Amino acid sequence: MKKSFLALLIFGISFTTIGQNLMTIGEVFNFEIGDEFQIRGTADNQPPNADRIKIIGKYFSPNSDTLFYIRYHDSYFTEVIWGGNPHLEYHFWTKTDTVFYTNLDSSLVYYDQGFEKDRYIKNSPELCDSLINGCSYDIGPGYENDHITNEYGKGLGQTYAYYYDYQANAASWRNTLFYYKKGGNECGVPDSTTVGINEKTMTNQKFSIYPNPVKSTLTIENNTRSETYRYIIMDLTGKVILKRKFKGKQNIINTESLNKGLYFLYIQSKRYTNTEKFMKE
Repeated sequence: MKKSFLALLIFGISFTTIGQNLMTIGEVFNFEIGDEFQIRGTADNQPPNADRIKIIGKYFSPNSDTLFYIRYHDSYFTEVIWGGNPHLEYHFWTKTDTVFYTNLDSSLVYYDQGFEKDRYIKNSPELCDSLINGCSYDIGPGYENDHITNEYGKGLGQTYAYYYDYQANAASWRNTLFYYKKGGNECGVPDSTTVGINEKTMTNQKFSIYPNPVKSTLTIENNTRSETYRYIIMDLTGKVILKRKFKGKQNIINTESLNKGLYFLYIQSKRYTNTEKFMKE
């Protein structure tokens, strides 16, 4: 089943000239205040959700080698309630966070080293013919590996993120950019779901991680409810450094064995996936 999916994935990719250069990190993560992006998770059996992001701040580091963006999230996820009359229960959350990007003039391969294993360049009809750089490759011990696909759009950031977990025999996450607004130009249909309809409840932001950057221990704090989650730490090459389950409001990760640099932290439950980046000092 997995091999059939990968064959369809590869067959469906529209390639351009193989020798074409990848975009730079600065070209991919080139946002302005007021830009909006909406991302939907469509992992296996994942009910309706949307991470609706607006850029509300932008600044450079003192030596201008790192670009920071302040983002506001007005988002929601849902879960199926089976008791009584089965229905979807909506949970809304808001938060403000800051993300940063370095080596802006460097090739995208320095941000995602999956491009060293495989790469393709195309234009996406779903994203108004935007230029896309993508990589799609296996990771693991060599037998029934996990699979990763990442795509990045010019001025759009990461537009698609897919991770297939062989042990779970399912997609851990499949996140897709389905709407954006840049400079007054819109592409796609925005999700306008609000709290003004029935059967909806409010929650706080789902997770927070701290400190970031981290020297020794990284804390994951769950601000919603106590249930079982799984987290995966990956380096920039796509290598899985740590994969564990946890339950409760707080989990502490020892990072002393990690080398200095940037890492991705994926937190996943049955209802949604949360993605964070952290820097190890």
